[in-house]
Amino acid sequence: MVGAVPPDGPGRMTALYAVEPREPIAAIESEYALIAVLLYDSRRVDQVADILRAEDFCEPIHGRMFGIIVREFSAGNPLSALSIRTLLAGDPAYEALGGWEFLVGMTSINALLIDHRATARQIRDLAKRREFLASLADTITLGQDLNENLDGVVELAEAAVVAVTDLSQTVRQPTGAEAMRQLMKAAESPKRSINSGIIPSIDELLGGMRPKQLIIGGGRPGMGKTAAALSYALGAAQNGHGVLFVSLEMGATELAARMAADLAFNGHSGVPYADINSDNPSRRAFEAMQDAERMLADMPFQIIDAGGLTLAQLELRIRRYKRRFAAKGQSLDLVIVDYLQLLRTDDKNRSAYEAVSEISRRLKAMAKDQDVAVFALAQLSRAVEQRADKKPVLSDLRESGQIEQDADAVLFFYRHAYYLRQALPASEDDPMYAATMAEIQAIQGTIEFICGKRRNGVTGSRQGEFHGQYQAVRG
Repeated sequence: MVGAVPPDGPGRMTALYAVEPREPIAAIESEYALIAVLLYDSRRVDQVADILRAEDFCEPIHGRMFGIIVREFSAGNPLSALSIRTLLAGDPAYEALGGWEFLVGMTSINALLIDHRATARQIRDLAKRREFLASLADTITLGQDLNENLDGVVELAEAAVVAVTDLSQTVRQPTGAEAMRQLMKAAESPKRSINSGIIPSIDELLGGMRPKQLIIGGGRPGMGKTAAALSYALGAAQNGHGVLFVSLEMGATELAARMAADLAFNGHSGVPYADINSDNPSRRAFEAMQDAERMLADMPFQIIDAGGLTLAQLELRIRRYKRRFAAKGQSLDLVIVDYLQLLRTDDKNRSAYEAVSEISRRLKAMAKDQDVAVFALAQLSRAVEQRADKKPVLSDLRESGQIEQDADAVLFFYRHAYYLRQALPASEDDPMYAATMAEIQAIQGTIEFICGKRRNGVTGSRQGEFHGQYQAVRG
């Protein structure tokens, strides 16, 4: 039984126990044999270089030798024990092993008996295990410090798990003919494009969101980003697409109130969001909540309500819900993140620019690895407010041009009536008041969807309907 831990100095606590260091798991003989095989038959270098990195070798001298072999092969230079002898001259570890005699000893290995690909995969697997165990050891050490925040310890553990299961570095190398066969097979298969149905304008602009795509939904505050994303998600779920809505800004109950108002809206009337979200909702509002509950019970729709997630935590949850949806005979097709800048990187020391760049790259990798469409909302730069023309453009994507580069499509939300109302003169006697009010009334309830980028299609814009009273977007 562990009793109370006594203080170790003012405000400090001692560790519960020490982690005993262990010998790293490795297959030094396999590393040695693989180097010998590559020196014997340089044609195998290209096959192994896609599997291994020099840092995957546990024995440092083996890693340096592998790096030299790959470099020389890539340069078209001949490979043999003699050719790399001069390149290793002066290396203390090489000399300590016997120098030239060490290299000559490698030539005695029967390379024909060694499966170079299987050996390379073994070395890579052991390297990943060492990295994983080292990360877990760091987590244990941090967890023993009772002055450390537990959330930080958990984040480190989750990052270790994601790192060892990350498939984003997988290299696929089909021939041109194989790629064409994959294309024809995809053309004959049922389409997996995600269509909302209730916002056909977005479906038309994007040609449907597709698995492995990263779609960015950008807009300034007040443009209806969340309302549009939630309406789109509900429509997709009603069409049978599994949806994971990751809300980093709003709580689950606030989202539920928006969903109830959206689902109760019939295109003309419904139950106002303010009524549903009030402290004392009317009977009609309560009935709308009950109806929404019944509808949502039949939809493949899941919410993650988190004040902040790291990229590692997000990826773990996507993997988890991918499995849970599959267990129910459903498919997780769409992940919506509201919003991108509230995600956190696993490295807290990055600048804002570096953080957003890393988030963008990882979201794209998640879309590809998990075979889902990721629709990430993003705040735009305040530079929009300084221009006479408030319509957003790609350069308004906040803090990083990397977002524009990684995204398969960029969709902007724009409500001109919002800015007209801000410019409305305070006095009705102002000669501009009547004209501005007339313009507001003419476009009130209009939202514009602007496709600023579409990797495999044309850009353009469409008009939609913004029903702010019901937090519903249609059209």
